Amino acid sequence: MGDRRGKIPKSIVARTSRLFFSGAKIAAREVANRLISEDSKLANRIRQTEELVATLSQLKGAAMKAGQLISLEFSDMLPPEILAILRQLHDSSTFMPFDQVRFILSRELGAEKLSSLEELTPEPIAAASIGQVHKAVLNGRPVAVKVQFPGVSKSIDSDLAVIRRIVNLGIQMRGKTVDMEPIFTEIASGLKREADYQIEAANVDAYRKALAGSKYIVPSIYHDYSTQRVLCMSFEEGRRLSDWVKTQPSREDVDRFARLIINLLIDELLTNGIMQTDPNFGNFLYRPIEGELVLLDFGATNTFSVEFRRELRQILDRIVAGDFDQVMELTFAQGYLSRQESAETVAYFRALVEKVTWMMQPERQPFRYRNDEWLREVRELATKFALSVRFSAPPHQLFFLNRKLAGMFHLLKDLDAEVEMMEFLNRGLAVKLD
Repeated sequence: MGDRRGKIPKSIVARTSRLFFSGAKIAAREVANRLISEDSKLANRIRQTEELVATLSQLKGAAMKAGQLISLEFSDMLPPEILAILRQLHDSSTFMPFDQVRFILSRELGAEKLSSLEELTPEPIAAASIGQVHKAVLNGRPVAVKVQFPGVSKSIDSDLAVIRRIVNLGIQMRGKTVDMEPIFTEIASGLKREADYQIEAANVDAYRKALAGSKYIVPSIYHDYSTQRVLCMSFEEGRRLSDWVKTQPSREDVDRFARLIINLLIDELLTNGIMQTDPNFGNFLYRPIEGELVLLDFGATNTFSVEFRRELRQILDRIVAGDFDQVMELTFAQGYLSRQESAETVAYFRALVEKVTWMMQPERQPFRYRNDEWLREVRELATKFALSVRFSAPPHQLFFLNRKLAGMFHLLKDLDAEVEMMEFLNRGLAVKLD
């Protein structure tokens, strides 16, 4: 795994000073950019982004997580060179040394319980922005122990305050008047839930109950060995999705897997109203022989009210019917697009909705997820809309939902899945929402 150990800064002062230092350098270079050529401006911004990525990777926690989210949600507004650098955040993972891990476990669980965790691996089997996971044996059974990086929960607001300033500077440079506060409020709320492992444990329990008896495998929580900063759960076997995709599975296997993914989305979004919204492929394992999908990491989990699900289903119903006038009216009424936007922006948005929803139209079945021409047209319309919008921030109600749907779409695209979508749409529209 390589030596990428390093003490994670936990002091709010230490973390904030690093971020402010990066932010100050970015602001200073932006002033200088006004006096130089366009090529030099781009080169400067690339260097600025590299410095920010390096700082976020060292800090981990909310700062790095927010940087990841921004690189995804604002991709249409960023030059590809900068976007490529920002996406390195998804792979930049230093981890805590073992003595720091044991100290945290001893503090959270106590010496007696720590001694019960036998064969604790010195290096993590997974590491992300909020914490890292070690394998151990508890009462003769393999378990996964997630340990949160120090200072994460206490530094969320201060970390996001700096990221917010950087994003707002970029919005202003584009001449936009988008209010990003609802988005950052949503991000902060999500990160605070994610940083509380007792909330995650409750999410796991809820998933196990909702998906009991299905082809979806959810770990069991060992509550006596879990706290707000430590989460102990059963260790589940399975193949990493990235490894399974590389085996070039048969069309039959792809079809079976696609059904699992799409039915899971229906169950999460409409049937149960609880969704794991982090689309990272590392959050899933696959058991090809059994046809089972193992679900991991429930920190980024959102719940959807019955009212929200009814509104969403109403929009889906109008899409299937081809009534895009009503789709647009519902979009305005629910605040997903501001009526202040120009006619050009509204036209781009409508064209984008119509193009994206090809997959839901009966005459376009089966829908092939790897359709290069369709994807190119979608990207072009999305870019035109993103560059023309002036008043509408990405709907905060859909912020995390969009991440999950986009991630699962790209997974099915990588598999070149072809799906008769009407079967799944009809199932979703038939769900009773009492």
